[in-house]
Amino acid sequence: MKSIFKTLLLIALLSSCGNKSNNKTTHYIGAYRIMDQMVPYPYIVKQNSDSLYLFNNSGLLIDRTEGERIEKNKTIEFKEKHFNVLNRKKDNFYAFDLLDTLNFRPFKNGAPNPKNSVKFVQIQSDFDIDIRLLKNDFKNTIWEYNVVEDENSNPNKDLEIKQTIKVKEDSLYVLTDYYYQGIKTVSEFETKSYNLFKIDSICFLSFQKEENNPQTIFQIVEHRPGKIDLRDFSSSEIKDISYYKSSFKEDDYVNSISNANKYSNCFDGYQGEYYFGDDVTFNKGNQFLIDYVSKNAPITEDKSGYIIVQFTINCNGDVGHFGLIQMDRDFKKMSFQKEIIKHILSKVSTLNDFPSSYSQIEWLDYKDIHAFLMFKLHNGKIVDLCP
Repeated sequence: MKSIFKTLLLIALLSSCGNKSNNKTTHYIGAYRIMDQMVPYPYIVKQNSDSLYLFNNSGLLIDRTEGERIEKNKTIEFKEKHFNVLNRKKDNFYAFDLLDTLNFRPFKNGAPNPKNSVKFVQIQSDFDIDIRLLKNDFKNTIWEYNVVEDENSNPNKDLEIKQTIKVKEDSLYVLTDYYYQGIKTVSEFETKSYNLFKIDSICFLSFQKEENNPQTIFQIVEHRPGKIDLRDFSSSEIKDISYYKSSFKEDDYVNSISNANKYSNCFDGYQGEYYFGDDVTFNKGNQFLIDYVSKNAPITEDKSGYIIVQFTINCNGDVGHFGLIQMDRDFKKMSFQKEIIKHILSKVSTLNDFPSSYSQIEWLDYKDIHAFLMFKLHNGKIVDLCP
């Protein structure tokens, strides 16, 4: 009798454990699509024991399907997205949207191309964040943080990049300042809409531009007054970012915006390279650039070498998103005086006579392009320029 009782008890316990496991809710955040371009994919998938839910970048439930689970080689059929699961691991999965052949380009035979799939990463929350307090703090604070660069950032060795966020009604300013040896060289700003939302116990922050310019969804991992910790899954390495309450005064911030260049990428997912497609070199030629940048340039030292200004040209011909690399004549790292660096960056930031950067290549879509100007200096004076 005891043996039978023990057996029944064991079966009951195992059944209970199985039910708990099946009832577990798992959340996956869209990281990026296209492995070598890393275009943000702003969707969230939630899996229950018997249902899958699909949320957009505003936290709105846009679809639900029953009797489905995330398994390799299976297709999850939402109304407008059919995710064919190509690879399934413990904490992520890759999927290919069979209904979206524009953004998920298959092989020529129509089969899903793993390179063009989307990566979903499993997430969880260690803190139950009060979304009301978070929203109130976010709206009433000017936030600053140091930019964490990744694969989509322009090459940069010598600039410190700081961004500051100020909310205004239903949108916000993002002010980007570029510092060299402690001094501000150039500034730019853009405006975005934003969404702060919560799904179950997990909070998220997303930005919003035009519908065809997808923006990253950040997971908010912790909030304390004057500090927000976020997690960014949109590159190959997961990035942790912290927003801190800025010492910026309201009037000073408004003044900084008025003195900054307005710049925004037309597509934030991927920038082409200057050597692709049509020639995007400056319309007026290199000699004009040398003369323009050299005018009133300070000569404070007799060093010789190269100052390479990296930047992005958007679809309107504007420049922004700067990086800086300096080398001596033997192509080894060196540093020039801050006066000449500030002068060159300020001059380059005003250039606006570049041709359209829209891709003309069928297999490589982009709207913005990465470019650089490599200034050659001899005894402190600009003497040549390439490319």
